[in-house]
Amino acid sequence: MARILLILFLFFNTIFAKYESELLEFDKNFIVSKSDTQIKLHQKLKSFYIQSVINEDEKSKVEILKRLVISSNVLNLDDKAYVNELKESGINQTNVEALRKAFVKDEYVKNTVSNKENYTLAKNEIKTQIKRDANNKNKIYILDTKKLNFGVELSLSGNFDKDDIKSFTLKEKENFRHISDFEAILEGGRKEYKFENYTVVISQYNPKIVRIVVRSKNEISVKFKFENNKLTIFENIENVQKKQEAKVSTQKKDDDKKISLYVLSVKKGDNSIILNLNQELDEDKISSFSTKDKNFFRQVISFDGILEGSKKNFDFGKNTITVAQYNPKTIRIVLSSSKEFDYIKNFKNKSFILGFESKITPRNSNKQNVNISSKNQNKSPLSSSYKSAKLIVIDPGHGGKDSGALGDKSGKLKEKDVVLSTSLKLGSELKKRGYKVLYTRTKDKFINLRDRTKYANDKKADLFLSIHANAAPNSSKAKSSEGIETFFLSPARSERSKKAAEKENQGDFDEINYFSKQSILNFLNREKIVASNKLAIDVQKNILNQTRKKYKIVDGGVREAPFWVLVGAQMPAILIEIGYITHPNEGKRISNKNFQDVLVDGIADGVDNYFYNNR
Repeated sequence: MARILLILFLFFNTIFAKYESELLEFDKNFIVSKSDTQIKLHQKLKSFYIQSVINEDEKSKVEILKRLVISSNVLNLDDKAYVNELKESGINQTNVEALRKAFVKDEYVKNTVSNKENYTLAKNEIKTQIKRDANNKNKIYILDTKKLNFGVELSLSGNFDKDDIKSFTLKEKENFRHISDFEAILEGGRKEYKFENYTVVISQYNPKIVRIVVRSKNEISVKFKFENNKLTIFENIENVQKKQEAKVSTQKKDDDKKISLYVLSVKKGDNSIILNLNQELDEDKISSFSTKDKNFFRQVISFDGILEGSKKNFDFGKNTITVAQYNPKTIRIVLSSSKEFDYIKNFKNKSFILGFESKITPRNSNKQNVNISSKNQNKSPLSSSYKSAKLIVIDPGHGGKDSGALGDKSGKLKEKDVVLSTSLKLGSELKKRGYKVLYTRTKDKFINLRDRTKYANDKKADLFLSIHANAAPNSSKAKSSEGIETFFLSPARSERSKKAAEKENQGDFDEINYFSKQSILNFLNREKIVASNKLAIDVQKNILNQTRKKYKIVDGGVREAPFWVLVGAQMPAILIEIGYITHPNEGKRISNKNFQDVLVDGIADGVDNYFYNNR
């Protein structure tokens, strides 16, 4: 019943670069580990992957992606994003399929084997357990599965109540999963059935539990039907019809809208193009994204409008700009170059200027002037309309029964009070600058961890800022532990990060258990983590710029750590440790109103910087 197919990673014959020791550890241990260890190794890979993207380490990224494809298939996770990026890096479909089949193992073995030596022993124990289970009349067996026109039918050895099925959903961008668990034994191993807009995967999650995962790009409604020892899984057709009707209605409304913006002509400049419009173009109405293939880097800019005349192409040496009517409503402009580039974007009355920077600069440079003309025009500020459309949720840590860290044994100085005062000042400053602001709490009130980011998600916030104060691990280190640190969500990479996370995670153990069961496998979304990292860098830098004008501040740096309060946030999210409340000087300073005023100016400057650099 159990089968193992191992493909040596040396087959790929590539260089591991910076992460050689970590990847060798994965290669050595993943195959022979239990499920919980495999999950931890998978999470480490995701953290390494984010770092390789940030560091532009292409060789390491490819090697990490290969292993993410393997571990995703073992853990029944979606590997589509990793596969697509591997293909963009030149890995062909044949090698991708080899990766997907590199490790096939029956769930009984996966949860029993701890190393190669006791694998044979485990197989014998498994066979004994299977026979023992077969004699147990209370066990439900899935005898057969088959694909129907509208779903999947499971033939069972007996009936059970629908309440025995425990279901939950995981919602990510273009990656919806409806997951259902129930006690049963699956005969014949893992099954997968593909339909037009969703996939059903049936597997033995552990020796007692069968897991059914319905995956789709968009959220769907999943239903179960019980009849005569049959269990049928299918999509709720009524729900589909309602969605289709709503989509048609929305499309009709969109089509009825008149497009009033016209591109009357396009002229070629020295290293740019000038679009002459019939009216001014609002920058907030423009969308953009970048792509790359083996030979070209591209920046794609789109906005609603009508292009007078036909498609237009402009050459600038090895660089090109194309202007075209992408669809009846949308104009698309594509800048292409054989080298990575930054582009200029400028507005002047009824003109829109787009072009290449005269000098090629690294993608991760910290330059501020990205919206300039070719004549070095000064940076234009964020428009008031842009800021007023941005919602920032501020989360003062702890509260109520959870006091957070204490300044000393007397307990007079509490983290929950210091961070609430700072957060209210920060909100006031951001409002003055034109942003919309909401708080998870405005008074001494306890709030569950998951309710904090849920609130931000429900309000569709653009940023989530959690404010905390750090603490030394013991009294002997109270005088030496100081500094301001900014964190973004990731598995801990250092002992210092782990200690900081452990302190803040103590607020609600039940919430941590909730997240570990439902979210931890999927919280590392690349786009969100990279965006959060950029936000953390901008905020930390500007905090230091402001506070060091008046105070001697230790730079704790930008760090990654598994703060549970950030898990589940659907927007860029960071946690700021404004200082050590246990330090004899810093503890007094962070409770001082004058220092808090300077501190929040720095945080607000960081928010401005982030929005400007990532419009």
